[in-house]
Amino acid sequence: MKEKLRLIPLLFLIFVTLWLRLVNLGYSDFQGDEIKALWRPAPGQSAMDFLYLQKKGPTEFLVTYLIKLIDPTFSNEFLLRLPFALAGVLCIYFFYRLVAMHYGRKIALYASLLLSINGIFIGLMRIIQYQPFVILFSILALYCFSLALQQERWKIRGIYAGVFFWTAALFSHYDGIFIAPFALYLLVRWYRQNRDLPAGIRLKHLLIPFALSALLLTIYFVPYLLSLPNNIKDYWTERITGEGGTDRRSRSSILNFELYNPILGLYLYPILGVLSLPKIKKTFPVLLWFAVPWVILEFAIFDPGTHIYTYLIPALILCAFGLEVLEELILKIAGGLWGRRLNIVWLALLFAFLAGVSHLIFVDHTPEYPYEKRRILFWTIGGPNRDYKLWNFGFPYYRRWEDIHTFVTTNGNNGYYATNENVSISVYYVPFKYFVERAGYYIYIHNPQSFKTWDGRDKVQYWRANYKPVKVFEYNGRVVAEVYDMPAGSLEEIKRAGY
Repeated sequence: MKEKLRLIPLLFLIFVTLWLRLVNLGYSDFQGDEIKALWRPAPGQSAMDFLYLQKKGPTEFLVTYLIKLIDPTFSNEFLLRLPFALAGVLCIYFFYRLVAMHYGRKIALYASLLLSINGIFIGLMRIIQYQPFVILFSILALYCFSLALQQERWKIRGIYAGVFFWTAALFSHYDGIFIAPFALYLLVRWYRQNRDLPAGIRLKHLLIPFALSALLLTIYFVPYLLSLPNNIKDYWTERITGEGGTDRRSRSSILNFELYNPILGLYLYPILGVLSLPKIKKTFPVLLWFAVPWVILEFAIFDPGTHIYTYLIPALILCAFGLEVLEELILKIAGGLWGRRLNIVWLALLFAFLAGVSHLIFVDHTPEYPYEKRRILFWTIGGPNRDYKLWNFGFPYYRRWEDIHTFVTTNGNNGYYATNENVSISVYYVPFKYFVERAGYYIYIHNPQSFKTWDGRDKVQYWRANYKPVKVFEYNGRVVAEVYDMPAGSLEEIKRAGY
């Protein structure tokens, strides 16, 4: 009976991992960075030329290329997101195995639950983006290095497999480098542990896979860097230095973290991290793994965005130790039997609450957080924000863009349009030229990803105030988009024309 009861937390982990990543996965329209990840070379453009024009490694594009073989028009959002969501599910599985190998099943369970229900990881694993594969390959690299330490049959092959997966992580994105502190810790331990092997043999089994990895990365990334277009260089410069006018508030990691983990998240995780400090002798390698990307991203990079996931992975292991410290404290205060019962209750309530919040803001879409306000118990979260734009990925977003496409392409138009939504989204669905002074259609999106709930251009404000839309799109009883037929010209020109 006790063994069956111990399965309940694991079954809960499996359930929430699958639920939060797969349910309603195809609900949303494509979002800006998802569109950029689709395999869409220009006519006559070679595959390598296409890949060398991207801001990151080739993995996500190769995945969408494979999906294109099944769905050539990219019409099925669920199908396209599925490989990334499944990679996210595998991340949780191998993360549990990795942590259990080093710190036991209880810490592995707590850390994996925190990773599974953390909003940043849910959001990034529900879209077409590289992060699930970076995380999966990075964890697999550490897992294989750990196998090389703990299992004789993996002593050598684990090193080669680990380097292979680490290389795959770096091909997915440079974020893969941030596992280096823990990876080096494992490799140094492996070198010292296997003194039965001559030093030359140990060095050979380290140098050969890393040399091959360096060669592969050099073959791809040296031509990539040499051919890097100016717009990507400018983008990187802005993200690293802030040049280009980026609003400092939009680069706040605290605000980004709170967006994905509202209500308790901003307070809970730091508190648990501090509580883990009494276990520092045991957690020091994880603390080092956390510290290196945290220092680089928060002090050397102007706008880390959602790349903070790289230091959140080890941070959640530290938080798991913080939960264990709280458990031990309650056991001391309440005694054995009552302490164990209290621990079961408060831990169950905590994980159920955090999972419930993540369900409401990622899976449920009535209303659509963060674009619309949502009430959760005593808290009101979300709603339009006109002051700054945060990095928001994976949240529910359905504005009937495919229906908008059908309407504007089958009715009379002059080939121009404008919108208050992010141009990266609109140009994918509307195959016209974007230019407001020539706009035939103005597409007004309610609660857009751009967070532009109004449009500051005088012509648009005048037209929306004085003329009704030619088409209104609704979903679930609420208006999600309006299409206006605006004449060409500036505000002064259309007023002189009698509008």
